[in-house]
Amino acid sequence: MNGKKVIVAGSSGLVGKEVVKQLISDPSCSEIILLVRNNSEIKHPKIKEIFFDFTSYEYEIENLEADSLIICIGTTMKNAQTKEGFKEVDLIIPVKLAKLAIKLNVQNVAIISAMGADSKSSFFYNRVKGEMETQLISLNIKNLTIVRPSLLIGERNEFRFGERMAEKVYTALPFIFPKKYKPIDAGSVARAMIKASFAFSDKQVNIIENSAIHQLSRNS
Repeated sequence: MNGKKVIVAGSSGLVGKEVVKQLISDPSCSEIILLVRNNSEIKHPKIKEIFFDFTSYEYEIENLEADSLIICIGTTMKNAQTKEGFKEVDLIIPVKLAKLAIKLNVQNVAIISAMGADSKSSFFYNRVKGEMETQLISLNIKNLTIVRPSLLIGERNEFRFGERMAEKVYTALPFIFPKKYKPIDAGSVARAMIKASFAFSDKQVNIIENSAIHQLSRNS
């Protein structure tokens, strides 16, 4: 039986790296297709790189077959610098990627959103994430998985003071965090996305909240 072919967008990020790492070791995955701006320097027989212009008005790739698309793209207001820049990365690009998946007849799409995502939120970050979810759901993808993690724990390429301090507090005093808001390891988020992408679901849209991500990780 042929293994799963998975497209990964955002493979250089905190969760994206974990997704690639876990797919490499997963015997049910036969090919990992990375959409990259630059050479990722990840060497493995399963990996195929496609140099991709995320700034294009519309995305096109010819003659590409895959079972799943896992989207791990995201930024911060600090890096984006403007609200428009943030929306470009966290809303517009994910929607264009999802539309590309439909063109390629990819059946499963999994994406990272955030706890509290709500298109009507008074908080800009949560509102953008909510708008992204709403637009993706409207595309009627055959199987869409949205994961909503709390604070992500792991080794980042950049230093984020607030998140690093919260991680230290959680490590020292985990009991002060309500169960619902408990920080989550990036590897657990990656595991949940992969598991959802590979599993059959009779629900068109699957939203996995933070507590459920923890549960999935414990049961894996």
